[in-house]
Amino acid sequence: MSKISVSDKAQEYFLKIINKQNMEGLAIRLSATNVGTPGVQCGIMYCPKEYITPNDEHFQMKGFEIVIDSSVSEYLDGSVIDLGTNDEGEDLLTFHAPNLNKQDLPPDASLFDKLKRFIDSTVSPSLAEHGGSVTLVDVTDDGVVKVKFAGGCLGCSMVGITLKEGIQTQLNQAFPGQIKDVVDVTEHEITDATYG
Repeated sequence: MSKISVSDKAQEYFLKIINKQNMEGLAIRLSATNVGTPGVQCGIMYCPKEYITPNDEHFQMKGFEIVIDSSVSEYLDGSVIDLGTNDEGEDLLTFHAPNLNKQDLPPDASLFDKLKRFIDSTVSPSLAEHGGSVTLVDVTDDGVVKVKFAGGCLGCSMVGITLKEGIQTQLNQAFPGQIKDVVDVTEHEITDATYG
């Protein structure tokens, strides 16, 4: 289980903004996206109670709860949230996550290995909701990523949009400046498993 530290001032601030929302059971979610990549980011957002899942870790604060998805909790372990003021004297919430840049792969891992881990752990599971999957085939020296679809993605009319607006966007965010293009090398055929 992660350990997080939230100052008394920050807890009072969160409680005040939660109370203004007038939603029963509203929590604060700490998030981490693109973990294990150069494009990793953390965030703080409202979390209505219907979006709290069994996969979440719970941290009881004074009058409210903070939740973190356990799949990213190791990256948010040791996080410190505090409330200060900016140069204009306005409230400024700070979120320091010392393990955010934690790497699961060795520092000298190839771009192929880093992309493969990201696609296998982040991109493909989101396609699994529709019975599809995607695997990394190759990455060229100039940053062209070649992928192959399977399952419900085979023959799907939306695969081009999934490739460019979904996968390529995710890879560009996670690996800024390293991806030139993403191309589909699948031999598509419509099967009983085809989505849509």
